[in-house]
Amino acid sequence: MKTAHRWGRLVARVASLAAGLTLLVLVGSQFSHAVALNLDLAHRVAAARSERAQLVADNARLRVRIRRLQTPEGAVPAIHDELHLVRPREEIIYLQGDHAVSP
Repeated sequence: MKTAHRWGRLVARVASLAAGLTLLVLVGSQFSHAVALNLDLAHRVAAARSERAQLVADNARLRVRIRRLQTPEGAVPAIHDELHLVRPREEIIYLQGDHAVSP
């Protein structure tokens, strides 16, 4: 009777240990998944912040260009360079290389 009782306790302990280990593996798996998800979201947030910073810089650069193009001093060279338009009796001379134009 004692031997059967010992085997019963042993089986109960092994079953409890197996259940505990199973629970530990499941909790560890869920924790690992949560950590991986958190890292993925952190990378996405960092990428979004970087993209936002780039867009803010681009926006500032474009605002400066818009202000410059709203003046004749900025618009006329842009019209010549980008649209290749000239007034009557006006010519554009394109220089190759790094030539400085002296007034």
